Parts: sequence; structure tokens; C-alpha cells
Amino acid sequence: MRIALISDLHGNLPALRALEQDLTRMLPDEIWCLGDLVGKGPSSDITCDWVFEHCSLILGGNWDFGIARREYLRDAFYHEQLGQARMDKLALLPTEHCLLLSGRRIRLIHGRPVMQKLLHIQDSKESLLPFLAPDYDMLIYADCHRQGVRTIEGQVINIGSVGNGLGLPLVQYAFLEGEPGQGMAGLDIRLVTLPYNNQAAAQDARQAHELPDAHAYIHEVLTGEYAGRMRVKSEKRMNEGDNYV
Repeated sequence: MRIALISDLHGNLPALRALEQDLTRMLPDEIWCLGDLVGKGPSSDITCDWVFEHCSLILGGNWDFGIARREYLRDAFYHEQLGQARMDKLALLPTEHCLLLSGRRIRLIHGRPVMQKLLHIQDSKESLLPFLAPDYDMLIYADCHRQGVRTIEGQVINIGSVGNGLGLPLVQYAFLEGEPGQGMAGLDIRLVTLPYNNQAAAQDARQAHELPDAHAYIHEVLTGEYAGRMRVKSEKRMNEGDNYV
């Protein structure tokens, strides 16, 4: 079984097109999305529709739920672009999935909201171990937009971001390959990076009238450096210092 694992498309159409082209080369059996279909970039309607059309498993991420539930005042751009029907589908997405592959119990999540805060793969062992409990052999997640592999009484894999890769401003995704079921067998996970037209992504954002935090998004897609942003909840301000990648 060959599964392409994607996440964090974030409305970046040029990055999506590069991913599409690579998937035609890799020919996965299935494509699974670990969340954050929308937000940040100017083409969230297109990335949302693509995921629902092509992915056999879709998990919800913090941006999906935040936009779908109208939690942030500054997301009116996305509300109008997506429309209520898309937001209703986003609001109902599951938050995790368990897979038994090559004898390993694998837990898949986006990150937040299952994680209470953004966790990077290099964060403390104590902060990550609870997500392998009670008996998972592997945790696969996304959310922080940076790929990585770590072993801490089990394996922790971050697949990175398709549309908002940090560290490297590239399309980032992963391939998981193994035998379905309880029998122990080889299990292969590959982290993939692809170049895409970053300048076109930046230009799309410049041309999108009233795109929230467009300057930050443009900086990120061009450099891979996190630019930061402050999103304001409709009922209360977020705590100072919260990280909303």
C-alpha cells in the first residue's frame, strides 16, 4: 500500500500544481490529507476543492476549524471565498485516524487541535510522548510546516507543508509504504521536497484584494522564514505570544 501524505496546502495554487505533477509520477494508491486545506494563501477555495476531490482521508487542522467556525474577525476574506457549503464540510472533518500497517500502529493527526499548542519535532521528549500513548508505534503529523523524523520510544514523523514550507520554501510531503495488517513487514516513509514557482505564489497574494497578512505570507513563500501574524478572535484576543503557523 502506497500512501501520499500531504498537509498544509494553505491556498497556494502554484505549490498545488507542482504537487499534482509529482503525484502523477509517484502514482500512490491513495492520497491522505492531514489538514489545513485553507487559510493564509489566496486560493483556498481551489486547494479545498482539490483535497475533497482527490483525497480518500481528510483530517481537520487548526486553520480549517478556525475559519469554518468563524473564530477570527480577520478571516472574512476566506469566509467569502469559501462559502458556507465548504465551511460546513471543513467543520465536520475528523481530527485523527489510526492505521495498522506492516504490524505498526500508526496515529495520524494534523497537530492542533489534538495538540494544545504547536509542537516541533525537536521539542522535548516529554511533550511528544503523550501522543504515542497508549500503544502507538508511530505518530505522523504536520502543523509546524517543517519536515523531520525522530525516534523516542516510537517514531515521530512530521511531513511538512505543501503550500507554506518553512525552513525550505519548497513543497513538502511524504510517502508511506507498507503491508496492511498485523504482520510485521518492511515499512518505508520518505520525505519529499519539490521546487515550485514561489514568485507566482507571491504574485497571486499581491493581487488578492484584502488577503489577511499578505505581507507575511509573501515573505514566507519566498524565503521559508516564519513571518508571524496576530489573528484576533471574535470574542476575545488570543494570548500574547501564541504561535498560529
